[in-house]
Amino acid sequence: MKVAITGKGGVGKTTLASTLARLYADEGRTVLAADVDPDANLGLALGLSEEEVNSIVPVSKMKQLAKEAHRRQRPEQLL
Repeated sequence: MKVAITGKGGVGKTTLASTLARLYADEGRTVLAADVDPDANLGLALGLSEEEVNSIVPVSKMKQLAKEAHRRQRPEQLL
């Protein structure tokens, strides 16, 4: 299952995303929660410490990871 939560600011997207992530994880599901908001508050909403949140490197800063992922794609997947 894939869930994406979007909308204007201040409507509870982070709260909803963190609640769903925790509920699914509590059911034993594997959850990947990605925060692409510039404010990046999902980590705090999930209970990570300020130190843990500050140690997270945004995917946009992972240039080597992007290069590796691009190289692994088959030509037909790049269209």
